[in-house]
Amino acid sequence: MERILSREEIAELLSAVHGGDLPAKTEEPSPSQAGERRITRLDLVSQQGPRHYKLENLDLTLDAFARNFGISLTNRLQRSVAVRRDGIEVHDFDAYLDQLSGREALAVIRLDPLRWRGLIILSENLSFYIIEHLLGGVRDSGPILPGRPLTVIETNLLRGAITDACLDLDKAFHPLENLECSVVKIESSPRLVNIVPADAAVLALRFSVSGEFRTDGLTLLIPQAAMEPLKEKMRARNAAFPETQDRPWQLHLEQEIKQMDIGLSARLTTLNLTVRDILNFQEGDVLDLGCTVNAPLQVLAEGQKKFLAAAGAHQGKKAVRIIGRSGSNGPV
Repeated sequence: MERILSREEIAELLSAVHGGDLPAKTEEPSPSQAGERRITRLDLVSQQGPRHYKLENLDLTLDAFARNFGISLTNRLQRSVAVRRDGIEVHDFDAYLDQLSGREALAVIRLDPLRWRGLIILSENLSFYIIEHLLGGVRDSGPILPGRPLTVIETNLLRGAITDACLDLDKAFHPLENLECSVVKIESSPRLVNIVPADAAVLALRFSVSGEFRTDGLTLLIPQAAMEPLKEKMRARNAAFPETQDRPWQLHLEQEIKQMDIGLSARLTTLNLTVRDILNFQEGDVLDLGCTVNAPLQVLAEGQKKFLAAAGAHQGKKAVRIIGRSGSNGPV
């Protein structure tokens, strides 16, 4: 423990300092101490690197888009394709574009009536996978990556798939907002796209597209400010996916099912015989079916037992009368 100076010693020390006998010097840190204490700059306005973003029920909307776009891409390529949501991150727009290689397909899209435009980014692998299959590429071989930006012809080939993505985006956001998404232009250079200021925050909605050989990336870039008007609608449980959303589809399916052709058959009983017995059958042989004459027939719909019936005739033709449901003794 250090010794505490007395009052007299403190008075003598102050007198020596004021008289000039003792120089007043500030204590400087040693070189080892100076190396340990480093000053790090903290920017409270702009954060570097990806940040996670949380918005209630946004994942449900993105899952609906992934499901619909997977179906659209499968129909367009005539090959099985699955789309799955990967993650949601927040980036600075300019910093995110700097990460791109310059060989992706960058589609600027309108998001009316939202204020800002969006960006659909197809990775290099996914872009050439779609192009080769549209041009009749061989199923057993993967896409060949030329290592260059897309040409105008190649971007035009991708326009149909990106238009499908816009339509699927409309369907996914329909419970929240009546979006009208459309393709403005498709570029391959990040320097030619500008949807928000360079330091504006954008949501990077990442998806994986699984084809026959590999999993490739698709990213939907939406300005964070464009999602602000939808926050309250996202929080409302009923607004995200109302119960009446699927009602028209349910009614449509019910009407279509009623028009389907179903095969009906009437069966009295079944017998188990050996092949030898069948080969020895002669004209006039009598087979004992093991049931009474008045036993009801089984009416089968596509091989499934549904009704009981009595055999008879109607207008000169053989017919059956439904007398009950299969497995019950009561009437229909």
